Amino acid sequence: MSIRKEDLHILVDLVNDKDTKLVYDLIRVVIDKDNEKEVIVEADNSPLTEKEKKILKETENDIKNGELIEWDDLHA
Repeated sequence: MSIRKEDLHILVDLVNDKDTKLVYDLIRVVIDKDNEKEVIVEADNSPLTEKEKKILKETENDIKNGELIEWDDLHA
């Protein structure tokens, strides 16, 4: 799947101000990965919140019911 850089710009523009540091760090890891031998990503093993559990359950149901949207169809 080919993703245009314009699509990435749109997503970045949608990021909440409180999440900009996280998004920056994630993008920086992707960019820097070619310059490092090993990228270390720590797992978040904290318990899920009730909201996260609800979202996960809804997502599992969407997948089970075939209610998915292809990325390319999103901008068609």
